[in-house]
Amino acid sequence: MRVVLAGETGEGAMLQSLLPGLRDGGEVIVVDTVGPGKTTATGLIGRMSRKADRRSAGARIVEAVHQLRPDVVLLIKGRGVGAEAVAAARAAGAAVACYYPDNPWWTGQQEPDVLHRLQACDLAVTFSERQAERLRSNGTRTAVLPFGYDPRWYPSREASPERRAIVFLGTWSRRRQRYLAALADLPVQLVVRGTGWDRQREVAAQPPVYEDAAGQLLSEALTGINLLHPQNAGAHNMRTREITACGALQLTDQGTDGTPLRDGESCRWFADPEDLRRKVLEAFADPGHAATLAGRGQELTAADTYHQRGVELRRLIEDSL
Repeated sequence: MRVVLAGETGEGAMLQSLLPGLRDGGEVIVVDTVGPGKTTATGLIGRMSRKADRRSAGARIVEAVHQLRPDVVLLIKGRGVGAEAVAAARAAGAAVACYYPDNPWWTGQQEPDVLHRLQACDLAVTFSERQAERLRSNGTRTAVLPFGYDPRWYPSREASPERRAIVFLGTWSRRRQRYLAALADLPVQLVVRGTGWDRQREVAAQPPVYEDAAGQLLSEALTGINLLHPQNAGAHNMRTREITACGALQLTDQGTDGTPLRDGESCRWFADPEDLRRKVLEAFADPGHAATLAGRGQELTAADTYHQRGVELRRLIEDSL
């Protein structure tokens, strides 16, 4: 099966993490759906260039199908690719699949064409069974592939009771601010890194870190906090396996859809800000037990690398198309 893999190709992009596993099964040709405007221009010119890039993404994919004659086009998210471009690629002889690592109902305001894009594909791959069921009700053919982690950035580190920090990595939201504010006066180090936190003063935070810098922070943490966005409620997100890979005890919203982690066995679930505070205090009162739970979580998710997810994604496509 010859695959054209289309998406954003910058360092740290999910496409780059999935690519080695996809290539294990055969030829993969990468097409960048983002033009030069993403990296070479800033300010108003940059924003205008990125809009132009998105408008031309579908055309670049259709052109690649005519030139390269792949069996399958695999879109990673497919931002800027409209349903008409998917139809044109299919008319040119390629099946089209889209791996969509988000909630299309949540991102619809920024991407109003996303549901039409997924419906137009031969296969839409999502991260959770709940999302797949919603897409099926709209007539979309679906498959499920949970998130993984990239060991280049989040290498396996032994859980240890010697760790002392609490780490949260993620964008600001009112809900996240409310939960983390409950930890602000604890006598242990709280590290918050992410975008958008400069709009508030209740929680001390710093700019985001990525890839190996993010992995290093989690590798120094006794506990890694995972506050799920509403679109991930009851499930998991990208951080779920990154925290466990680095050997931190994951304190997380309850999730059973696509994650093997369970409360009191391999992670701790919290119900509200006060409960999160209690779980943090319990972890630091007994760091040995916290490290034991973290080690169990790490064992459960150790094989869930994005290399393996790439292998699984190719198999899903081969079996479905």
